[in-house]
Amino acid sequence: MISKNKLQRSEEFIIFEEDVVRYVREFPFWIRLFLLPWSLFCIPFVLYYLGLAQSTDWTNTPIFGVIFATFGFLILPLVFSTVILWFAILGDSIDLTLNSISREIILQRKSPFRSRLTHYPLSNLQVYKVELESDYPVYDAAIVTLRMPDGVKVSISAFSRDEEAKYYIQRVRKLIAIASESP
Repeated sequence: MISKNKLQRSEEFIIFEEDVVRYVREFPFWIRLFLLPWSLFCIPFVLYYLGLAQSTDWTNTPIFGVIFATFGFLILPLVFSTVILWFAILGDSIDLTLNSISREIILQRKSPFRSRLTHYPLSNLQVYKVELESDYPVYDAAIVTLRMPDGVKVSISAFSRDEEAKYYIQRVRKLIAIASESP
């Protein structure tokens, strides 16, 4: 039996009202705190690389050894640490509201250092991709991806069963149809 008012899974939930569907995905603060120390992962590798660079005899340098050391001890750890730091600092919480009364979509993406609020016409929303558990057995949940008119995609995985995802898609398409009708 599908709950007709609210779906919840982990840090995500969907609330159904008569003319409004609201999706919220929180980015928990504890995950940010957990990820921040991992951004320092590159420091020992960079220090080791600098030590190697100082102790290397540059008159007879093995070129492939230098390339390997540069990639393995400098570039790869710096990229890893940068991605982790970006995710910890700028990872977004999402609040998406589909409102057929006002015929608009309100997408708010929040992180500790920025908040972006965007309004779109509901009639231009696309159900971009539907990945059901029955179609993709390696998934543990259904995933629905909505595409906004400017190309921003919001992936929703708050579904425990395929029936919930199908019900959500049906509700979204109904709201789009209502918004597409002439006023």
